[in-house]
Amino acid sequence: MKAPEFHDTITVGDTEVQIRTMHPQDREIEVQFVRNLSPQSRYYRFHAAIKELTPSMLEHFTNVNYPDEMALIATVTEDGVEREIGVARYVRLDSPVTAEFAIVVADEFQGKGVGTRLLLDLRSCAIAAGITDLKATVLSENRRMYEFCRKLGFEVEPRHNDYSTVELGKHFEGTRFATGRK
Repeated sequence: MKAPEFHDTITVGDTEVQIRTMHPQDREIEVQFVRNLSPQSRYYRFHAAIKELTPSMLEHFTNVNYPDEMALIATVTEDGVEREIGVARYVRLDSPVTAEFAIVVADEFQGKGVGTRLLLDLRSCAIAAGITDLKATVLSENRRMYEFCRKLGFEVEPRHNDYSTVELGKHFEGTRFATGRK
């Protein structure tokens, strides 16, 4: 099923950032986005040392199978050209109310609120799809992502056989989701 259209706008410094649904025609900006990430950011996102997306990965990432999958991208316009600066996606797991999410933001926009807004908007899409539990598998060494999730109320879930990753989870009901404010 085609993903619903989602649009949001935030301002980062003096830059307007659009957050919207990922579309199949976003293939080229997705390729450039991943290619321009630092090696560390690519490694933290994909848990492997990749340089760019394979054709099958690109096909999967840009053709969202809603409601079991959803992807939002953050973009800026520079000299009349749209550039992707972040992406957040979820994939429903075996449970109909549980999804795993992943998020990555361009290095120069990290720590500026883009990731938080992407995740909060993705959470809204998840709620609309009947998802009440989000999980993330984070490399143990990725302290920044670990702290990002913890600040949003995610808790470490026990794992017994893999010390290279940490699983973080959050249950939410309705539209309540920890943001650090009441």
